Amino acid sequence: MHTGNRRVGDHGLKGFTLIELLVVVAIIALLISILLPALGRAKENARGTVCKSNLHQLALGTNYYAQDNRERLPYIRATRDANGNPRAPYYQYDQLRLFYKYLPDLKMYRCPSARGENSVHAYAGGAGGINEHGSYYVVRGSDSYFRQPLREGWWPGINPYDYGDNPITPLYSEYWFNDWGDSARFSNGTPIPAISGGVISKIPLPNYTVVICDAVWETMNPRHVGANNFAFLDAHAERIPRLKYYDQNRGQGYEKKDRDPFGNRPFYAWGLSRGIPEPVNGALD
Repeated sequence: MHTGNRRVGDHGLKGFTLIELLVVVAIIALLISILLPALGRAKENARGTVCKSNLHQLALGTNYYAQDNRERLPYIRATRDANGNPRAPYYQYDQLRLFYKYLPDLKMYRCPSARGENSVHAYAGGAGGINEHGSYYVVRGSDSYFRQPLREGWWPGINPYDYGDNPITPLYSEYWFNDWGDSARFSNGTPIPAISGGVISKIPLPNYTVVICDAVWETMNPRHVGANNFAFLDAHAERIPRLKYYDQNRGQGYEKKDRDPFGNRPFYAWGLSRGIPEPVNGALD
C-alpha cells in the first residue's frame, strides 16, 4: 500500500551526500586543529609540574644535607687554575652523589621536558661528557669519587669499569646546582656568600637564592614554554620567564629585568646581598 509517494514502512532514511560528508570531515579536522595545541599545552604543563616537583625535592635535599653537615651546603667540585683557584668546568653530576642519601631515585635528576635539547642529549657521547658552558653533567667512568658508591650498589646493574674513561651514560643530571663558591666577589670587592660549600646561615635572603634549576646553560630556548623552573633555598620552586632570569636586551638607560628586588643579577646572584652592586662577572650580555 502506498501513501502518496512514500511506501508504508519506509522511514524515509537517506544516505549522506558527498558534500555533507566533506562538511563533516572539515568540521572534525577543524576541531582537531583547535584541540591539539591545547592538548600539547596540557601535556607540557604536566611535564613542567613534574620538573617543579623534582626541583622542590632537590631543594629540600639541599637543606637536609646542610642539617647533616654542620650547616654546610653541598659542594660541587671544580677544576683548578694555575693558582689553585676553582674554575670551570664544574662537576655538576656531583648532585647524584651528594643527594643520593635523600633522593635515590635517578628520575628526580631528570627534567621530562629536556629531551632533545639538554647536555645529556648533546654531550653524553662526547668528549668527557662536558657541556658548552664548561661543566660535567654526565658521570665520567674515570671519576674515582663514584667508583666506591657504584661498588656499594647504589645503582644496580651499572659497572663503572665497563665504561673506562668514557661517560657513564645512565648516570646524569639535567639540573644545574648553583656553583658559586667562596672566591666570588661583588664589583666593590665584597665577598659573595658561597652557595657551593657555603654556610647556609650566611645566605641573607634564602627565599630569593637559587640553589638548583633547569640547566639553562644547555639551551637558550627555555624548556617550559618560554620559561625555566627554579628552586630556592627555602625549598619553594617557581616557573620563571626567560626575560626575568636572562635579560639580553641592551641600550642606554635600559634597566635589566633579571634582577632580584635588591638589585642582584643574574639569577645565580639573587638573594646573596641586600643592595650590593652586581657581581663583576654577573652580567650576561
